[in-house]
Amino acid sequence: MNMFETRRFVLRWRLVPVLALVALLSACNVATIAYNRAPSLIFWRLDAMLDLSGEQSALLRPALQDWHAWHRTAHLPQVAEAMRQWQLWAVQDLTAEQVCQVFDQVRVWVAEAGQAMLPALADLAPTLSPSQLERWSQHQAKQTETFAQDFGPPGRVSDARHRRAVERSEMFYGRLSPEQRDWLRLRMEQGVFDVEQAVAERQARHADALETVSRIQAGADAMAEMERAWQRTLASPREAYRRYAQLALTDACSQFAELHNQTTDAQRQRAVQRLQAYERDIRSLVNGR
Repeated sequence: MNMFETRRFVLRWRLVPVLALVALLSACNVATIAYNRAPSLIFWRLDAMLDLSGEQSALLRPALQDWHAWHRTAHLPQVAEAMRQWQLWAVQDLTAEQVCQVFDQVRVWVAEAGQAMLPALADLAPTLSPSQLERWSQHQAKQTETFAQDFGPPGRVSDARHRRAVERSEMFYGRLSPEQRDWLRLRMEQGVFDVEQAVAERQARHADALETVSRIQAGADAMAEMERAWQRTLASPREAYRRYAQLALTDACSQFAELHNQTTDAQRQRAVQRLQAYERDIRSLVNGR
């Protein structure tokens, strides 16, 4: 698994913070517009999963606006400063430890963003009907099937997976050479990513989310249940998966550093320019533009 793939892993409980981070880390005019419209985009995604009622919509829309205002002031300045630091790193050789520091920071932002959304989800959970829960399960099953197809079959790197890894690397570095592309495929083939482990975890997390909603609807404290569910999302209760996830993350950090250390001066300057553009866009978003 490469570092970009790792980041892909609540009504799908991680949905809200991950969507926000994707908008942040894809800086351009389109992404700036997307970030400013994040409450609507997130609402539409939730509505597609659940077919929200009028009452639920009235509950969620102001909560999403509040979350967005919090995120703009609490996280965007931190992200802009991180972009400045990453520009300094982009011209140097990197270690796996440095790359993991970056990912650890992103995980902190994800954890905090999800935590800030929990009150709204706690208010929504008691209102979900059986038909909505079934619709959600069908949506999740389809997403998991797509994930398995995209990242499978077990034991090999599909052309589609390799192509996405190349495209995501080229977002920063510009065009990779044929030798770099070939190296990336070979390195991915040597990685520890296990699609079967990932699929099993996705299914277990969805089952856990459904059980959380069931307990809330049976009278359990909604906020406390959401807090515990979010912690289980951040750190799986399944020890074998936690061990695997740590190995996969370490491997992804190593792969990213190894690729970076093969880049040319021109590719590194391209990465600096991309990070500078990110920083400019994020600082404009901090100011509400």
